[in-house]
Amino acid sequence: MKIWNLLLISLTPFYLFAQNKLGPRLTAMGNNGAAVTDIWTLQANPSGITASDKPTVALNYIKHLFSNEISTQGLVAVIPFKNNFVGASFQRYGFTEYNESKIGFAYAKKFGDKLSIALNGNYHQLKITNYGSSTGFSIDVGALYHFDTEFTLGAFVSNPSKQKFSSTIVSAEIPTSFNVGASYLASDKVLIATTVSKTLNQSIDVRLGIDYKMFDLLSLRGGLSAKPFKQYASFGLNYKNFLMDMATTYDANLGYAPQIAVGYAF
Repeated sequence: MKIWNLLLISLTPFYLFAQNKLGPRLTAMGNNGAAVTDIWTLQANPSGITASDKPTVALNYIKHLFSNEISTQGLVAVIPFKNNFVGASFQRYGFTEYNESKIGFAYAKKFGDKLSIALNGNYHQLKITNYGSSTGFSIDVGALYHFDTEFTLGAFVSNPSKQKFSSTIVSAEIPTSFNVGASYLASDKVLIATTVSKTLNQSIDVRLGIDYKMFDLLSLRGGLSAKPFKQYASFGLNYKNFLMDMATTYDANLGYAPQIAVGYAF
């Protein structure tokens, strides 16, 4: 397993592995965060937090089963006040020899019932044993437009200014991506979402997901993404102000990556 970990480190000049790990609901819908409202859109399209009507906090944990040492931890929090919303997020990915972390602070605003716009600033840190550490800054810009109660269009850009890490020794880049998505509320129980995403120097990815609310307590989700091809599934429990979601991602090369998140709306 140490050999695999060293291979991950050797690839860091070309790609950062963590990027944005969304909460289980959005993950299970095929990593669809462009046009879906959820507290975990803080780490995708931050304008998606404008559906929050209560202060909410959530924790996420992902176990990457291709290595017993590698995991991802996340924390998000949102506070609404009138038509304004502030959020904070934290994400850490890695193992002893290699880890990435990101702290973000977001501000979102609703303009009437249709349009929401948000800006998120991120502080990145990368640490590699025997190579040192490096830091960087980036921004995310997002917007949501609700055509009606059923159809929503969303778009966001991560790191549009193509910021990089400050160290020349650790030559890793902060990914730049462009994302456009749509969601359709087919009924009061079924939400369908899709996103087209382009990360620089990578293939275009198309994602599709569905959220089926069986009843107030239980929801089931599933999704697919094309590049690379992955399959997703999850269930969520919503009891009063307490939220719990569990999901798994299946990648033919890396296997399963289960995750769990718990949240509370005050």
